[in-house]
Amino acid sequence: MKTDIIVDVTPRETRVAIVEDGALAEYKIEREQEVVGNVYMGRVENVVTGLDAAFVEVGIERNVFLHVSDALTEEPSRRRMRHKMGSFPPIGDVVKKGQEFLVQVTKGPLDLKGARATRRISLPSRYLVLMEDGKNKVGVSKKIDDEKERARLRDIAEKVKPDGFSLIVRTRAEGASLADFEQDIKFLQKMWRSIQGKQKQVKAPALVYEDTSLVYGVFRDVFDSEVNSFVVNDKVAYDRILNLCGNVAPQLRDKVELYRGEEPIQVHYGIHKELERALRPKVWLPHGGSIVIEQTEALTTIDVNTGKFVGAKRLQDTVLRTNLDAAVEIARQLRLRDIGGIIVIDFIDMDKMTHRRRVSAALKEAFSEDRMKTRILHITRLGLVEMTRKRTGRSLTRQMQVNCPCCDGRGKILSAETLATRVYDELRAARPSSQHKAYSIWADPGVVLSLIGPHGEYIEDLEKAAGAELYIRATYNIHPERYELNPGNPKKLRQELLPYQTGQVITIEPGDVISMPAMGMVAAVNGYVVEVPEASPKTDQPVKVRLTKVDRSYGRATPV
Repeated sequence: MKTDIIVDVTPRETRVAIVEDGALAEYKIEREQEVVGNVYMGRVENVVTGLDAAFVEVGIERNVFLHVSDALTEEPSRRRMRHKMGSFPPIGDVVKKGQEFLVQVTKGPLDLKGARATRRISLPSRYLVLMEDGKNKVGVSKKIDDEKERARLRDIAEKVKPDGFSLIVRTRAEGASLADFEQDIKFLQKMWRSIQGKQKQVKAPALVYEDTSLVYGVFRDVFDSEVNSFVVNDKVAYDRILNLCGNVAPQLRDKVELYRGEEPIQVHYGIHKELERALRPKVWLPHGGSIVIEQTEALTTIDVNTGKFVGAKRLQDTVLRTNLDAAVEIARQLRLRDIGGIIVIDFIDMDKMTHRRRVSAALKEAFSEDRMKTRILHITRLGLVEMTRKRTGRSLTRQMQVNCPCCDGRGKILSAETLATRVYDELRAARPSSQHKAYSIWADPGVVLSLIGPHGEYIEDLEKAAGAELYIRATYNIHPERYELNPGNPKKLRQELLPYQTGQVITIEPGDVISMPAMGMVAAVNGYVVEVPEASPKTDQPVKVRLTKVDRSYGRATPV
């Protein structure tokens, strides 16, 4: 697999794209300093027994959440973690209000939730993770399959492990030497001594250790001999990366490039186009199928559809091919969008057990390249798969998008018919107690047409229901789900909102047209709705018309 790392440094933010075989695989943004990985001197603000947790003040916007399993200074056993409820001591026996200690943020804040932290500090380097844990254990990444290599790495790690600490050998350590580990341990111990020294100097709440920048994190976690190139558009960042290579991996210096092109680096490498597709809920598959990704507060759902794919001879083959395509694309999209938490995938129903097994195996294989920890359950007869993916912060869409101001993030707005009904109901409800003889109503053109009818046929009933004269006008300068209903003096409203007379010639501009029925057109001239039944369907030129009927909310005209 050909992998390229593209770094775009701007005054506002830093963006890193990881491209695999020409396709965007991961995209990271650093707009402000992330808190994940940071170590703080914290003070316990609240102990909540009902949650088995405490809230710790560390000096960021919200207090961090500390569950009792994270409040223990020693790593709980797997058995204990499987039976969380009741297997831990009460949170009040572990921490006390006002107590001060070091905590490390493991998950960033998300929407209204604060960050999550642990008291067990872990410091990653290129090949190792150093953990403050009295168990003195050595672990090897499960992604290293070769048992001989696992044993070799474990032996080397045992030789370099400091007393009182545990070590985890990372996946990228495969093939590393004793010298590589010794260099890493020297770096990690220096970092730990710095944390201990700073801890004695500060008073809670305070930042003790700031995790590395996005560029350094990608250099540490992704950049290796298998990466084709590391391209950066900023000279300062370029020099820092070269300096890191000189200290840690001299053999990688030749892969680092400084981009000097005139067009933006993301445009040059075509990243901006793939990024636009990554923000859409619907993704097309190679053979014409599609997946639809929907993120909610609690989980993410992914629906698989055959779409335009009908190429197989039998339905079950079409379904299998679409599901296999979807398995690969789902893994890529979850990495690219950095979606974590609970994920439910609705594959197309498969009758054959062998087909379900093939899709399940393809899904697990597709996630083998994912650096985030994933857990995939078996596929059900209905084609449902439950899985989890480690989440450390906000997903790509949450970073790059905000809720729609029209629908408040619902993805839908009220229909014109629904809004028209609400106007009608409000007019009826106001009639018994109202002394007003006229109203002006401003709404979106679609709502106005639904309210008065395609040919103005509902206006008489509306005025009867309101017991007043109505001056209904259309405007695009209003929220599609809002309308303005204001009482007024009939004479004054007529003077202000009805400056037209029968026989008058007016001009309809192309931008005034709001509807094109089978015959003619409907336009809103200064908000006033005019129907021209005999008008040409061409609307790219202004049209002069003579008014043949002028009512308070509706007019009719013929072309001049």
